[in-house]
Amino acid sequence: MNWRRLILYLLLNAIVSAVVTLSVLAVWDATHPRLAAIATPSPAPQPPLQATQTAAVQPLPSATPTIYEVKGGDTLGSIALAFDVSVEDIMAANGLADANTLNVGQTLVIPVGGLVRPTATAEALGPPASPVARPSTSTVAVQSEPPQLAIRSVTDAGNLATEKVTLINLGGPVNLAGWSLHDDQGNVYTFPVVNLFQSGAIGIHTGVGRDTVTDLFWGQPGPMWQSGETATLADADGKTHTTFVIP
Repeated sequence: MNWRRLILYLLLNAIVSAVVTLSVLAVWDATHPRLAAIATPSPAPQPPLQATQTAAVQPLPSATPTIYEVKGGDTLGSIALAFDVSVEDIMAANGLADANTLNVGQTLVIPVGGLVRPTATAEALGPPASPVARPSTSTVAVQSEPPQLAIRSVTDAGNLATEKVTLINLGGPVNLAGWSLHDDQGNVYTFPVVNLFQSGAIGIHTGVGRDTVTDLFWGQPGPMWQSGETATLADADGKTHTTFVIP
């Protein structure tokens, strides 16, 4: 009889434990509702970029020349660093062959913003993406105003020490390499590599001296000009560009 009572007791204990466990789970479910899964909408797929779409092309800054006078202790490197331009651009703008040769008082043209570079064609860039309007022509024209050089004056004609011809450029920038200056006797001065920007001026001295970006020297032993004579400036192709009659 004892073992029968023991088995009965164990069965009752198991039944009571199961009822209590189920009751606790029911109460828990009633007081703690399950959180519904929140569906996160997927981003709408974007159409793939077309092969012809390109980024907007920003134009290169145009060159804005600045005149700088060389001071003691200056080097092309220090000047380039001060104006945030490259040594090569300064040398190209001034026709310099030696980066280590500078003179105190020498004037340099500083192409702030860099030298003007050719503009790429529209074909090289590819057709623009909508809604950017398609250009009407297949290439982007590079607008460049032609140079307009004029002989502004002939100073102290007949005096070798101070005699000089002054040129001024009223048009676009020009490299004077190959241009020439003639007198009535057939004497010819040929310009070296030197750039003359818009509104820039340069003097051609008859006597001997060292060339700079603002002053060139013919190296003649005597004066070349006289009153009533005509000074003629020709371009690199030998075509007369302008003349000036000395008063």
